[in-house]
Amino acid sequence: MRSVLLVLVAAVALAGCGGSSSPSHRTPLTIVVNGPFSRSPYLGRTIENGARLAVQEVNANGLRVAGTTYELRVRTLDTGLSPARAVANMRRAVGQDAIAVVDEGTGIDASWRIANDAGVPIGVVFEGGRQIVDPVTRPNVFRIAPTDHGLAFRLAEYLIPKGLKIALMHDDSDYGAAGGRALATAFSRNRSSVAIEETLPADALDLGPQVLRARRAHATALLVWGRPATIAAVLTAARSAGWNVPVFTPPTGADPFVRQQLADHPQWVDGLTFAGGRLTAEVGTGPFLTFEQKYESSFGVDRVGVKTRAGRAVVVLPETAMYAYDFVNLVAAAVLKAGSTAPPRITAALNEVTTEGANGDQRGFNRNNHEGVVDDDIYFARFHDMTYAPVKDDPLSATLPTLPQTR
Repeated sequence: MRSVLLVLVAAVALAGCGGSSSPSHRTPLTIVVNGPFSRSPYLGRTIENGARLAVQEVNANGLRVAGTTYELRVRTLDTGLSPARAVANMRRAVGQDAIAVVDEGTGIDASWRIANDAGVPIGVVFEGGRQIVDPVTRPNVFRIAPTDHGLAFRLAEYLIPKGLKIALMHDDSDYGAAGGRALATAFSRNRSSVAIEETLPADALDLGPQVLRARRAHATALLVWGRPATIAAVLTAARSAGWNVPVFTPPTGADPFVRQQLADHPQWVDGLTFAGGRLTAEVGTGPFLTFEQKYESSFGVDRVGVKTRAGRAVVVLPETAMYAYDFVNLVAAAVLKAGSTAPPRITAALNEVTTEGANGDQRGFNRNNHEGVVDDDIYFARFHDMTYAPVKDDPLSATLPTLPQTR
């Protein structure tokens, strides 16, 4: 399998010697990034940057098909976290002859049909809802991101043996609602571990009443699934009331916004534990650190905007950028495999190609599985002093290294 992987990676790099032709003599191909740039700027920007980094590398190596040299170009469209805008954006992407869409996931339950009618593949790199991906009913939808199902079951597997009484809290955003459904399923056989279930208003600044209800229900842990603002609001409500209850979250707990909001109270972030996709593979830290260096060389360092107690600036690790980067590289490999730039043929070829991902893992799909991150790769990390490290009380997490997060 390793030899196959290397051959495919080499194919992207070497396909059609003559890729040195100047950009003015290359035929443009559009990849659209559909992201929440106005409502969640960091998330939108990191998806865009990951896609742009892959495009830069593909264009530098040359992408030549049937005697024509192509140049990939990225166009961005802002969903504003609105499903209606996401659908309108998909129509625009199809109208702009996009060969693929890199998507955060908002509105995908409606927008996928528009893309599918044109044969355009969609790569979801954030939203993890189980219904989003189905190789049979949604053949053009692929995902490289942890699934809600995997995150929820790993959280249940991690928390239930601790004997905690858990308040299951999710906000009413699309992301939170999907997470709430995943949590309900994951804890369905262990209802004795659930103290209370709460739906939180995603736009509320004060979640004190909901947190108080959890406290009165004798919860000994909060599991909060929602947008970064929701997580920050829950932490603020609990800690300002003097309640040092442990808080657990999906990957949004690591979003810079949480730490930015609590910058005046850094101790409130200490102990926050989140589940996410492992950043490093069995081959070690080398591939991911190399990717991070390339990312920073192209776009600069993503600073959180907070410092450690020692005065070191904290930076963001480019996890979601990695997923976007990997999907664009798979699209480029699919173009070569298909020998065509027609979206339907690219979509079909995505079921047959494999590349080496930014962290050294193999990335690829097949006709029966359009998921690029397996549930077994979900780990847990805990914050201390505005940075996080893998926990030591989970078998997978205990084997993972702590990556540098200061400059």
